[in-house]
Amino acid sequence: MKFCIKMRDMAANAMIEILKKNECRRYVTFEELDKYGMEVVKILNKNNEGAVLVMLRDETSALFRDYSDFFEPFSDKAGDCQGIKLIAGKDYRDLIYRFRGYLALDVLMAFIDEQAVNVLAFH
Repeated sequence: MKFCIKMRDMAANAMIEILKKNECRRYVTFEELDKYGMEVVKILNKNNEGAVLVMLRDETSALFRDYSDFFEPFSDKAGDCQGIKLIAGKDYRDLIYRFRGYLALDVLMAFIDEQAVNVLAFH
């Protein structure tokens, strides 16, 4: 089976893993998402599942438009670091409920695999 890993799934699953380690950190950078997505695809391909990563500007715009009740753009004070921020009032349980229930088990296992999670910063 071939899986298409989209921005909404990467952002939600990265945020879940970040929040599980550090409840105060409510953002994930685009650089981290890129690395995380590549690791997830690598894990799925290694297990002969086949996967592609979709990291298009349109996907990011759709994420902010379609899931504005969860995500908003993030930029650090210097403007050097950009990404996605979880809006106030949401936590990792909300993300799990909304974004993990429909995932194929193989994809979920890749998202929580230690190899993929370790590319995320937990500062």
